[in-house]
Amino acid sequence: MYVPSHDWEQLPPWDRYLVRVHAFALKAPYAVLTHESAAALWGLPLLGAQPHIHAIAPRSGDARLVGDVQWHHLKDEPDVVTTPGAALTPPVDTVVNLARSRHPAVARVAADALLRLGDCSSDLLLDANESRQSKRGRAAARWPLTTTTPLPESPLETLSIVEIEWLGFEAPELQVSVGGMDGNEYRVDCFWRRADIIGEADGRSKYTLDGQLPERAVWLEKRREDVLRRSASGFTRWIWEDVGRPTRLQAILRAVGVPEVRVPRWEPLRTLAAIL
Repeated sequence: MYVPSHDWEQLPPWDRYLVRVHAFALKAPYAVLTHESAAALWGLPLLGAQPHIHAIAPRSGDARLVGDVQWHHLKDEPDVVTTPGAALTPPVDTVVNLARSRHPAVARVAADALLRLGDCSSDLLLDANESRQSKRGRAAARWPLTTTTPLPESPLETLSIVEIEWLGFEAPELQVSVGGMDGNEYRVDCFWRRADIIGEADGRSKYTLDGQLPERAVWLEKRREDVLRRSASGFTRWIWEDVGRPTRLQAILRAVGVPEVRVPRWEPLRTLAAIL
């Protein structure tokens, strides 16, 4: 299958992966997509590069890598959703598959996004995990499925919360309203109430307001930040590059005095940095 090179070059990495998944589904309509490939079709965010298409193998002996297709054999008979373009595992099963076999931050990002879509809960994900016959990955899946929350509004915010915990900082309140000195209420990403510190995960969506020119969006966000800086004892921002290097996020949070309440967990932070 072919895609015009001009169109392909205009696509970001996640959309290129989605194109590859659709192409495979057209070439192999008998295949049931799973793991990252199913997540991409459900619109769930993924982290890092995706070199492989993932599909369910009918027999355990077929669970191997063939070209760029990784075939998986699932001990439990999977539920299958058939759409006009592909057959794939349902959203809950897809997230549980990721939680059992991938980095916990990868699963947490997908789980948070699924909860934001509605019709799902942490309890539902946990029940799906615990009810499977196979024990493989069951224990590993519990942390991301237990801690998942719909409050983060983007993968960047979810990763920020995960890294804040692993770096040993006090957990912030999420998406809370803070009173500004101008008398208005402002919703912030993170608020450490005891320390009176505001933290913001600075993604591009803050500067792409609907119907606004980019220059005006930047100006409005700058005015908002000025008010918040005057309204709290501390204010800080971080971006994707800071989350990709956890020591940078650690330095940013320390600089404004976010309380450190536990010893950092460097192993999952190192492996996460390698993915990002």
